[in-house]
Amino acid sequence: MNPTLLQNFIKLIANYTGLHIREPDYNSFCHKILMRISSLKYSSPEEYYQLLISQDQTSKNEWEKLIILLTVTETYFFRDQEQLGLLKNVILPEIIKFKIASNQKKISIWSAGCSTGEEPYSLAIIIQELIPGWQEWDILILGTDINKAALTKAKQGIYSDWSFRLLDEWLKRKYFYQFQGEWQLNPIVKNMVSFSNINLVKDSFPKYIDLILCRNVFIYFEPKYTSLVMQKFYNSLLKGGYLITGHAELFGQTMSKFRVKFFPKSLVYQRDEEQLHENYLVDTSPILPKKTIPITKSFKRSFLNSISESKVSTNYNIQDNDQKQILFDCNQKINLNHRNETARKLEQKNSDLPPNKSDKLLLEAAELFAAKAYTNAIKKVEKFMSLNPQSFRGYKLLARLYANVGKYDRAIFYCNQAIKVNASSLEPYYLLVNIAEEQGDIEGAKIFLKRIIYLYPQEVPAYIELGSLYAAEKNIIRAKKMKNTALELLKNLPADDMIEYRGGIKVSELIKYLEA
Repeated sequence: MNPTLLQNFIKLIANYTGLHIREPDYNSFCHKILMRISSLKYSSPEEYYQLLISQDQTSKNEWEKLIILLTVTETYFFRDQEQLGLLKNVILPEIIKFKIASNQKKISIWSAGCSTGEEPYSLAIIIQELIPGWQEWDILILGTDINKAALTKAKQGIYSDWSFRLLDEWLKRKYFYQFQGEWQLNPIVKNMVSFSNINLVKDSFPKYIDLILCRNVFIYFEPKYTSLVMQKFYNSLLKGGYLITGHAELFGQTMSKFRVKFFPKSLVYQRDEEQLHENYLVDTSPILPKKTIPITKSFKRSFLNSISESKVSTNYNIQDNDQKQILFDCNQKINLNHRNETARKLEQKNSDLPPNKSDKLLLEAAELFAAKAYTNAIKKVEKFMSLNPQSFRGYKLLARLYANVGKYDRAIFYCNQAIKVNASSLEPYYLLVNIAEEQGDIEGAKIFLKRIIYLYPQEVPAYIELGSLYAAEKNIIRAKKMKNTALELLKNLPADDMIEYRGGIKVSELIKYLEA
């Protein structure tokens, strides 16, 4: 496909769906276009382009098929337990209290970009758990998506075990029953949710909404269409209504119309009004209990430059607001020496355990990764993950693999999954730094390095990397500050200790390098 026509396709898709086709995805995108051309038995990409812009019923039908190829439908029940815990323990109780006080037992919730329905059904379960006698309320839970095939599956309410990978067994058995080897949603929950096909860019929005969730959607959008959708969301919300997006999806967006509310694990946006009802609860514990996950050592980083051979030029939206460091609440910071000692003991304990059969899959995947057989390695890890759905190691390896095959959206997604499983590990953050740097997203790389420093204030490589970025921007004052901090930390360490920076270097040698 010639470059001009390719750009025309990319612009057309952005205008129609808001989706941004990034440069690393060009080959995959062209393959999808050729698939549709072959299916329609068209003779050229130009002919297919004319079909898409024709705006008749045939064109509309073809857009539906193309959108299935362009959209990501990866989701599961109770995804991002910190955010759902915030909903269960703070946001929804606040809304419910306000509704009862104003004598209006009516709640409207919209899951925008709901994919195959796990999110709106999760919200329905939360509502049933929160409101005794919920049947007496007028409750609207709306799930919408641009992908009609995903909505068809959502309406069926039948899911495989993979959709329950972070859901406790008791909760699954309470609201689902086994059906032909899969799990069928309880009809009472199913009937609480309505589904509709909505294009966030083109279509009108529902009105008078108390709460909108639009998570992991804007990471695929062009910024100007994110801004458009945010304005439409604002108009859809009741005064005092809430909007929750995925973490770090709105970098660069003007949010002046919204009141931003900060919580230890997330932030939410509220349509402002003169007198907002009181935010009276502060319990933001996860909706489901977390299992104890071993913490890895902070200096063990074998893949700091593992994707340097891949070229990228996309932008990953990351919030660059010092205020938002509250997302890493000071209360979560513990003594660094105690943390490292705990990590050391856990690693020693785990190393003494005999490997099981599923661990063998991960070892085989690691060997394939080393041999650069990335596609086969991905298959091995995915099989491993079906047996170990909360595996930090699995998510981390998938992130590295997808980065190396140029699927950076997937790499970012699995980095975030790894962080959710083990927020204390810095390896996923370093991979995100590397991806951002390769993309030319210097602001994004800086934010991830700041997060690393916030989690581990004595993490020397992060100060050095951040200083290098400031130096490249000619911000000499901040660059020197980062270097001096790194030197101060290094001088408190034994001279012969090794720092795994750029392949490994002695403390004494790194000091000489920085002082020079």
